[in-house]
Amino acid sequence: MHRWFGRVGLAIGSTFQAQAAGAQDVWSQTSVLDVRTGSVRSGIALDLSAGRYALEDGTMVELSDWYRPRFLDLNILFLTEIQPSFGAIWGFSTGETGQKYTIDPGLWVGFVYRADLDDNQALTVSATTLLGGALQEQSCVAFYTILNDFAQVNCRLAASPLPPEETLPFLVSERGAIETTFSLRYEIRF
Repeated sequence: MHRWFGRVGLAIGSTFQAQAAGAQDVWSQTSVLDVRTGSVRSGIALDLSAGRYALEDGTMVELSDWYRPRFLDLNILFLTEIQPSFGAIWGFSTGETGQKYTIDPGLWVGFVYRADLDDNQALTVSATTLLGGALQEQSCVAFYTILNDFAQVNCRLAASPLPPEETLPFLVSERGAIETTFSLRYEIRF
């Protein structure tokens, strides 16, 4: 029985060493492609922050207070070479939160393929998309004297002439896939 445990330990150790060596190979073929703060979704949230309105008692409400991020969305992308002409693009998005919106974290996936057409011409195709990363605007609860009650309302449209329930369809909801990119590049070297 003791020999059997020794063999299992040796097999597990060998498997672990092989996996560790494989992981080192992957990291040696990987480089940082892009690091940036902010995103298209962050830009949409920033656009929501424009404006202000007065409450019934004259108090001014600044939308920028509700749509200011606690921290900006951080996006890091890596490129791992699979073959000399083909690579996998991958990474992550940390997400972002403000008082009246959230951007969920997400995973970037994609690829790049380069074909050398001859000595001085090349064609490169690449695509990336974000899985997850949805932007969701939250509603407010406001007291309406005309209704003599509290109601759910789109915060940005609380002072509009629309009834509160009719403002809710204008809440922003965007999938992370709005940041999908596709690139086709033809190169001539002189």
